[in-house]
Amino acid sequence: MKKLLPAFLFFISFTILLGACRRGSHAVSSILLLADSLMQSHPDSSLQLLEAIPAPQKMGKTDRAWYALLLTQAKYKNYVSLENDSLIQVAVDYFEKNSDRERLAKSYFYSGCVHREQEDISTAINLYLKSLRTMPQGGDSAFLSMVYNDLGDCYTDQNMEETARNMYRQAYAINVNNHDTLRAFHNLSGIGGTFLLELQFDSALIYYQQALEMVLLLDYPVLLGVIYKNLSGVYNEQGEYGQANDCISRAIPYLLDIESSTSAYSLKGDILYNLGKKDSAFYYWNLGKNSSDIYTKTSNYYSIYQANKELSNWKDAILNVDSFIVYYDSIQSMNDRAEINELMDKHLLELHKYKLSTEHRRTMNLLIILSLFFILVLSLIFMWRDRCRKNKYIALQKQLMDNRAEILLYGKDICEEENSKLHELKELRIDICISLFRSTEGSKKLTELMKAKPKERISIIHNHRVLILNDIRRTFVDIMEDLNACCSSLTMDDLLYCILVILHCPKEIIMDVMNTTSDAIKTRKNRIKNKMDKELFEKVWHEKYYKNSNNTVMVYLDFSVTIVTT
Repeated sequence: MKKLLPAFLFFISFTILLGACRRGSHAVSSILLLADSLMQSHPDSSLQLLEAIPAPQKMGKTDRAWYALLLTQAKYKNYVSLENDSLIQVAVDYFEKNSDRERLAKSYFYSGCVHREQEDISTAINLYLKSLRTMPQGGDSAFLSMVYNDLGDCYTDQNMEETARNMYRQAYAINVNNHDTLRAFHNLSGIGGTFLLELQFDSALIYYQQALEMVLLLDYPVLLGVIYKNLSGVYNEQGEYGQANDCISRAIPYLLDIESSTSAYSLKGDILYNLGKKDSAFYYWNLGKNSSDIYTKTSNYYSIYQANKELSNWKDAILNVDSFIVYYDSIQSMNDRAEINELMDKHLLELHKYKLSTEHRRTMNLLIILSLFFILVLSLIFMWRDRCRKNKYIALQKQLMDNRAEILLYGKDICEEENSKLHELKELRIDICISLFRSTEGSKKLTELMKAKPKERISIIHNHRVLILNDIRRTFVDIMEDLNACCSSLTMDDLLYCILVILHCPKEIIMDVMNTTSDAIKTRKNRIKNKMDKELFEKVWHEKYYKNSNNTVMVYLDFSVTIVTT
């Protein structure tokens, strides 16, 4: 019977529509009233009825405005793309001059929905707030909950998580009072999502579990899949991989569309890998590569690459890293194109107003010539600076060779006076090594890494880790030998860690460069402490500073001296 109801309603609607064609404006109003009544329960029937109305432009002003509001509302509820605001603006313009505040509030809201779909979030927020201010006291509470919920979504998009939570909570209070379980579920999920974005996993878990209890009362399998997937993500972040795997396994059967299912496969692959089930992890990551979402696809290729690298499966690692780079570059290109298109759209509006004249073309030609000249000058400056850098590097290399020779000379038969000279030579050597390192590309990339934001660091370290490590090992080989001479049991990684400490690299940078974890770093430090003489260890990790006349901080160690520019 329920399946036949929409067809029956549409038959009645069509019958009224036929009559409307004969009876005029009164009948049209009846159709609009019927479409309005169908909007919540059968929005598809409402849309069909509205689109079947002939010549809507011939309606009276009131009916035309109401028609514009209802049609926009029906399209929104049926997930039909809202290309522009010209339709809903008809309703806004009319009801702003009319006393019907409830319809004006709804017009503001759906106008906001159009702008949100066009990614104009700030305008959407302003229109949603106008809708709240306009709705008369005691108005449609279900509608108000929609406004609050959409405001929560917008504030989440703007990274205003606390404000978003306040909106979701107001929507939730209304929906609980109205016994609207479905909408209350979405509100709880939204609150949990804001806590997840802030990495407050315990709070996110509380709200997702409440949402799960609520959705179990509903007959919506897809929503059950969504909430189980969200719970799985939280458990995975908390390191509770068994529970995470249980939740994602429950979610997958309910996620039928490709984007949702492949995203779930990707998450399950991560969880299984954390559980040590590597073969199964590869299986799900490979399923995840079929995603229609480029971000999910890229993530899966990267996971497969990293896992193969850890397992020394170099052939598979190379194949997958190549694919990862291709998709990653595509993402970067997409972002760049979006920015360029936005700039071009703004520029073209002005360019169409401007007719190219002879004078303009001459100006453009002059600019091209000047640009080429400027590029040429910059190229010459770059070549000159590069030559100077190379000459300096060669001079430093010669200085280092001379220093080595002098140390060998004084190191044969050491008296008290020569011991002092030997100490000075070793201090000079670290100075030379630092200067050599600063002239390398590895030093430049290490500086970029220290200044970069966390998201930017991923790209830098992925592309330049080998370069940084090679330049450190090559330029600090003498210092590593000095440390090794003092403590022969130090490994190459131990020596590298000591050099990074001497260079005053923050802990997170050391983790990136050495491709390790915080716990591993802590363990390595303790291991070095046990291997190394106590006095030497304290000199590596507890330096003394002074400033010379060149405003340079000198960090003295017994075996060396580090220079850090302030």
